[in-house]
Amino acid sequence: MFPHDPDHLLAAVTHAAPFDYYRRQADGPPLRFDAALDCWLATGAGVAAVLEHVDLRVRPAGQPVPAHLIGTACGALFAELARMNDGARHAAAKRKLMKQLAGVDLAGLHADTARLARDHLPGSAQQLNALIFDVPLLAVAQLLGFAPADGPRIAQWTQDVVAALPVTAERASVARAELAASALQAAFSGLRPDADASQTANLIGLLIQTCEATAALLGNSVLALRTCQGPTLAIHNTRRFAACDVQIDKVTIRQGQMVLVLLAGAGLAYGHGVHRCPGQAVAQTIVAAILPAWSEALRSLGLDWHYRPSPNARIPVFTTAGIA
Repeated sequence: MFPHDPDHLLAAVTHAAPFDYYRRQADGPPLRFDAALDCWLATGAGVAAVLEHVDLRVRPAGQPVPAHLIGTACGALFAELARMNDGARHAAAKRKLMKQLAGVDLAGLHADTARLARDHLPGSAQQLNALIFDVPLLAVAQLLGFAPADGPRIAQWTQDVVAALPVTAERASVARAELAASALQAAFSGLRPDADASQTANLIGLLIQTCEATAALLGNSVLALRTCQGPTLAIHNTRRFAACDVQIDKVTIRQGQMVLVLLAGAGLAYGHGVHRCPGQAVAQTIVAAILPAWSEALRSLGLDWHYRPSPNARIPVFTTAGIA
């Protein structure tokens, strides 16, 4: 144990300097059981092996929707999301989504996002914390066809839904998400009246995926400019659940057991295999457009930072330098 290591892998996501720790984890056995976390850990070469295995699923068997969302509009939305479910129906939905994303005019997206960024310059640490979420969501809302005037509502509803997804979400957050999910579905029904429930849900899913993942990518890119170091990975972990007994490299993962997959130690910030992030080019284009537009405003800000509590995403929280 090194004295400055995080206490465990989940704590590494928000640790000030976890990357030596991650490298040492990747040098160990690719699959090993962590008694403290009560799950398997996949590191190094084990990451791709787990993500490629057909019987290691994104949701626990018999639990397609988080228990606290069952019977809600947010839960019904979650059940349709291709990135949150396995099976033939969801695979078909994902193929349609990937085809749509492959046709995105990235040059046009870059230009539109740059204009949005120039219209939303961060003048303080507090504003920067909000804008790393808001501007990417505004960009994706416009990409999907919403008018600029609709963007702020779409962004807020998306953030309300995302806040309710963790099992630790408070009842008030779930109540707000119920209203927000219904509002998003109504907005998309008006925008695309011919879309079925699956298509609508997975378009909303693009916004959901944009929310934290692109905020993390943008926030860490801001830090890379401040520190003159390469950007750190935005998403550090994901999870898989054994649908049956699974054997990988002489290790048996029992049905129902969870695998914590250390993406950061394998350099796979966008995942791997069938659930690899389909929006990588979109996210990178958005961030590449925002950074130059913000460069002068960022230089004028004195910033400190720590990291938002999260089991997966490394999202900076900026504060004014010298003020705790």
